Amino acid sequence: MSHIIKYSEEIEEHGFCQERPELHTGDKYLHEVDGKQRLRIVRSVHFDKYVWEDVAQWTTVIEEFFAEEYTLTTVLVNYGQPDQSEIPVFVANGMIGVLSRDKDSVCGELFIPSRRFNVAVKGVAPFGFYDCQHLSRVVFDAQVVIVYPFAFAKSGISEMVFNDVVPVMVHTTAIDGCEHLPKFDTLFGRPFPGKYLFRGGEAFDEWEEKLKELHF
Repeated sequence: MSHIIKYSEEIEEHGFCQERPELHTGDKYLHEVDGKQRLRIVRSVHFDKYVWEDVAQWTTVIEEFFAEEYTLTTVLVNYGQPDQSEIPVFVANGMIGVLSRDKDSVCGELFIPSRRFNVAVKGVAPFGFYDCQHLSRVVFDAQVVIVYPFAFAKSGISEMVFNDVVPVMVHTTAIDGCEHLPKFDTLFGRPFPGKYLFRGGEAFDEWEEKLKELHF
């Protein structure tokens, strides 16, 4: 299982001139510890105004995977088209995503397979394809069953196609800021083909446990 790292940087408050940490929410990168690379996903970087008196702090929360918990591999974009290519991705405990350094390589249509070589893919990682501005279409293979928070947020997607075999549980924040996607205001709106459910909060957590029992 992944590990959560939470640390705070205390700073003196001087008006609104606060230097932001180097990391940003949604960053995904490799970090070397004792000669081994670990995968890190930055879940949040936020500023807490006052801790006491004139002291404030930045708080950073990171999800970390050890070397044995993730694999670096590739998937296809624009399959069967003249500009078909492979892009580098990671699969961490069955969750797929792209490192921040490679996000601009995600161009056009992305097919998310349920297996890539000998690696099983069960879902899309938190912030997995966050801010992939050149991503336009996403197609889900059968047995890809869950999409975590902010998975495609701020990306360029205009179309999503879910499989017709197993419903995909999608967190309500997964498509935040996707300006090119069709708008829908009700829980039962169906702008995307295929089977899927949008949930958040406790409802998402309960479904996550069910999906892990059935499919992981």
